[in-house]
Amino acid sequence: MSVYLKTGLIGWPVAHSMSPVIHELFMKEAGIRGKYFLFPVEPGNLSSRVTRLKHEGFTGLNVTIPYKKSVIHLCSSLSKDAEVSGAVNTLRFSSEEVLGFNTDISGFSALSMGFPTPFLVIGKGGAAMAVLAAAGAENCRLISREKDTPVIRNGRTGTIVNATPLGWNNDDAFPIEIPPGWSFIDLNYNPRWLWRNSLSERGVRVITGERMLVEQAACSFALWTGYTPGEDLKAFAVQRIMAESHG
Repeated sequence: MSVYLKTGLIGWPVAHSMSPVIHELFMKEAGIRGKYFLFPVEPGNLSSRVTRLKHEGFTGLNVTIPYKKSVIHLCSSLSKDAEVSGAVNTLRFSSEEVLGFNTDISGFSALSMGFPTPFLVIGKGGAAMAVLAAAGAENCRLISREKDTPVIRNGRTGTIVNATPLGWNNDDAFPIEIPPGWSFIDLNYNPRWLWRNSLSERGVRVITGERMLVEQAACSFALWTGYTPGEDLKAFAVQRIMAESHG
């Protein structure tokens, strides 16, 4: 690719994102010149910002909270995964079109491999829809954190999935008490979340969202460039963002 690749992330907020680290590793390995930008987009400005970036020569964008559902109306067409999940986390621009994709589905499939069902998914936004699409409705139950949440009793097993922004603040509380023997998948990756960090001491298996972030980024990068990052590069990217987020 001889042109200068311009991509980025839109959401509100985005300052915490490690996506630039990942995509710039991918660019370096692929021999592509470019830059990955972070764009905090205030509510109400989504349409104008996407249109502006398209006209400024961006190849595409990633989309995060709270726009994974609302960005759909800006898309000329949707991939099958975006249609199934009802959410878009990746845009690709052509001269006339805005194409919408969902690479979170592949990302969650990689992250959750080997975790027990059922998945009790806290959240009803775009990330939760991707979990549902990846795992299947027969294995998932979506739970809104604003409403009554279930009491999980000992004797069962399964996995709680945090598909909300909870955990980006170190002292965030979580609406469900998780008993020993269960598992917890946090789609976020703040290493200083006190509540989540206490789970391992109570017999709960925990995994955080770095691998999902890298897997979905690799799928997005392939859509934009035609270059598919290999397993060694993705593993290195996971190690890199874990090191930087713990720094």
